[in-house]
Amino acid sequence: MKTSLVVISALLVLSVFVPFIIFIYNGAKNTMSVKKQSQLLIKNNGIVYRAKEIWRKNFIGISNDNKTLTYISFKQDKPIISNISLTDIKQCHIIKSYNSNSANKVTSLKHIDLELVYKSAAKANVIINFFNLDEDLSEDFELQRIENWHAHIKNAIVEPQQVKIAS
Repeated sequence: MKTSLVVISALLVLSVFVPFIIFIYNGAKNTMSVKKQSQLLIKNNGIVYRAKEIWRKNFIGISNDNKTLTYISFKQDKPIISNISLTDIKQCHIIKSYNSNSANKVTSLKHIDLELVYKSAAKANVIINFFNLDEDLSEDFELQRIENWHAHIKNAIVEPQQVKIAS
């Protein structure tokens, strides 16, 4: 009688904790996979990064000379790499969108993006997605992350000097 109680208790405890261990292991494995893939891709482009960050299936980095912003998205089978010259960027904006439920008076973050506006109107604005509710079920400090990168990019954007014309 006592042995069967111990066995059932052990099985019950294992059935609760084993899924958590599996989820943690799979999450760490996916993060390491994204890190390895991004290291291989950024090693080949010859840019040394002053600041870089990897989250979920994304990589963002800014070069030492503040001239290049690299964004890599691993959402599809093959990564999408964007090297953006910050000397061509005029402005940087944070775009937030919320879902609001009037019945419960609850608002939740739908998506948060970083929009880079070019100096030339001929080039389309670049939008970097940091969080999308359709792809990610929970927000993981994306608001702090996007504010941090917004500050990095604003500091790196070269503002034209106002030159006084001599008469």
